[in-house]
Amino acid sequence: MKVLVVGSGGRDHAIAWKFTQSDRVRKVYVAHGNAGISQTAECVDARTPEQMAAFAEKEGIDLTFVGPESPLSAGIVDLFESRGLSIVGPNQRASRLESSKCDTKVMLRELGIPIPEFQVFSDPHKARDYVRSVGYPVVVKADGLAAGKGSLVCDDVADAEEAIHQIMEKRIFGEAGARVDIEKRLYGRELSFFCFSDGYTLVPMVAAQDYKRARDNDEGKNTGGMGSYSPHPWLDDALVKTIMERVAEPLIQGLRETYHILYRGILYLGLMLVEEADGIMPYVLEINIRLGDPEAQVILPRLQTDLVEVSEAILTGRLKEMELQWDPRYRLCLIAVSGRTKGKKGWYKGYPERYKIGVPIRGLDAVDPSCLVFHSGTGWGQDGELVTTGGRVLCIVSTGESLSEAREIAYREMAKVSFQGMYYRSDIGKE
Repeated sequence: MKVLVVGSGGRDHAIAWKFTQSDRVRKVYVAHGNAGISQTAECVDARTPEQMAAFAEKEGIDLTFVGPESPLSAGIVDLFESRGLSIVGPNQRASRLESSKCDTKVMLRELGIPIPEFQVFSDPHKARDYVRSVGYPVVVKADGLAAGKGSLVCDDVADAEEAIHQIMEKRIFGEAGARVDIEKRLYGRELSFFCFSDGYTLVPMVAAQDYKRARDNDEGKNTGGMGSYSPHPWLDDALVKTIMERVAEPLIQGLRETYHILYRGILYLGLMLVEEADGIMPYVLEINIRLGDPEAQVILPRLQTDLVEVSEAILTGRLKEMELQWDPRYRLCLIAVSGRTKGKKGWYKGYPERYKIGVPIRGLDAVDPSCLVFHSGTGWGQDGELVTTGGRVLCIVSTGESLSEAREIAYREMAKVSFQGMYYRSDIGKE
């Protein structure tokens, strides 16, 4: 079997690596990949859905698996299916769950799924009037795709007004900020909850604890993720049952029966678990249509079931026959990013703000082979050396019988790696 993975980040590297573990896979291609991915699979320079479909037809690809949200939202699944090509991921209509936070919140309200109080605005003046009138802390979210960074959490009215100005008037997230979802800020425990879906049956995955803030102690700006670990520290079977019954199953059923959308692929629920009088209530903060990054980097190494078999079950509606097997050992993902460096025009603050690229990376060959190294932003320099090309550069994924053992190994191995301005949090897995 030949498999094509769509993507170029750490999550996509992990997906490609997982397919290489299958006895049924003869060759893995990645469009368009990165330098690290090219050491795992063959990277192809196809960057649009049309180019990817043409490659899949020409090469006789048996299965395509989409990593990021952008090609899904652009309709890559619809295009592949129209050409008779097998592809895992939600179609364009289903992808609106992530590409429009505003429309999704309205739909969730209509389906009776727990969500925070919210209002949608396309006029910044009316948005400001609203946050003044409610008085309570809010979260202001750009409607469209913003690479996981489109939500600004506000402590007071002044914060909210500034968030509206930044998103709607300064357009820091581009056209994604043409509308905003302003919702009541909830307090509780956040959880990223992942399922495989064939449109009828949902199979939950093991969960991961992730770290979104740039600095230690969950300080600094939101990022695409600075690290993660799995198993999750407090998600138990009873809580999984609550989430499935209150959120996941009503959502997939409502999509199918009310909106005539068959949701096939990965369902990623961003939840806030709030302690209420009659128990824990899972409120939906956001829905994503793909695996998370860096959660995928610790979930997929724990998956013992062949990802090809899971993919085929999704495409043929046979997920109810699947019983996923998981490695009980801990995995910890530690991400190295492009930090503060000096450039020709002064200092770069570093990811998630402006950062330097083209910096040589040293020491990866010394990393213990028991660890996995997944690349997010790497390329080849003029002299053939590995260099940085992004804010999040690479991650090390370790294995341990305990969280503390996995943590010790990841930090020990990351100390062998270096590049100018390299930064990583010191508290990943420090519970």
